[in-house]
Amino acid sequence: MNWIIVVVFAMTLQDTDGGRDMYVFTEPTYESKDMCEADITDPMVYPGLIEKLVSEYKQLKKIEAVVCVTPQELKQALSGSMKT
Repeated sequence: MNWIIVVVFAMTLQDTDGGRDMYVFTEPTYESKDMCEADITDPMVYPGLIEKLVSEYKQLKKIEAVVCVTPQELKQALSGSMKT
């Protein structure tokens, strides 16, 4: 099973619909949740993740959570949030 990193950004005043922005790292993928969680807590790895976020958004947005999920879990979460 593949695991991916998802960054959930903090809610801002501009988020009037109650939704939250998120960024999905499609690379790298991990064979286990433990391997993924090891990377998101490794001080040698997460600066590269932050660098990618800054290059995508041209600023550093406040991060609420960084989680490891399977693509299926992400799809379920997104489809559940779209139903409300």
